[in-house]
Amino acid sequence: MNTMLAGRLRLDTRTFAVEEVPIPVPGPGEVLVEVRAAGVCLSDVHLIDGSLSPFFLTDAVTEAGAVTLGHEVAGVVHTLGPDVKGGWTPGQRVVLQAGEACGDCGGCLRRMTCHRPLTRGLDYDGGWAQYTIAREGTLLPIPDELPFDQAAIIPDAVSTPYAAIVGTGAVRPAQAVGIWGAGGLGAHAVRLARMVGAAPIIA
Repeated sequence: MNTMLAGRLRLDTRTFAVEEVPIPVPGPGEVLVEVRAAGVCLSDVHLIDGSLSPFFLTDAVTEAGAVTLGHEVAGVVHTLGPDVKGGWTPGQRVVLQAGEACGDCGGCLRRMTCHRPLTRGLDYDGGWAQYTIAREGTLLPIPDELPFDQAAIIPDAVSTPYAAIVGTGAVRPAQAVGIWGAGGLGAHAVRLARMVGAAPIIA
């Protein structure tokens, strides 16, 4: 089988369709992942309705005129590209980071914060497909007891409110917290605020 199904968004017409496309081949330092679960984020909906546009399209997406959506992805390692050094093995359970550094901007070249971060499923092909490509540095192993559908949302719906509460907000035990909007991220924010001991939590 050399083809797969993928949920693709045509960038000029904002037309979404499930299409048959070639299975990508991993290049140096890349891994082909067989997708087992992929989340649907509100940003995916906004991409389709045209209220959100890609920020830093890769050349491959620009040339194709379409992008495979999906930045919340979990699956198993299928094939290793050349020069993969991370000790990954076929069949290993993984979750994919929602994006990666561009590798070319001044920040990246100085090994500092990337100025043009790329988002999976927005700037380059994501995980609404049977297979997807990931740089090995964007893979994280997941334990056998963690279901794929729960693992898939960690890179966005869980990590975003976690960074806000633990990092930016530096919430401490017995500190009052207000959470505006108890949607996908907000619901996780309530749970995370409770875990760090915030009180009261107003949502």
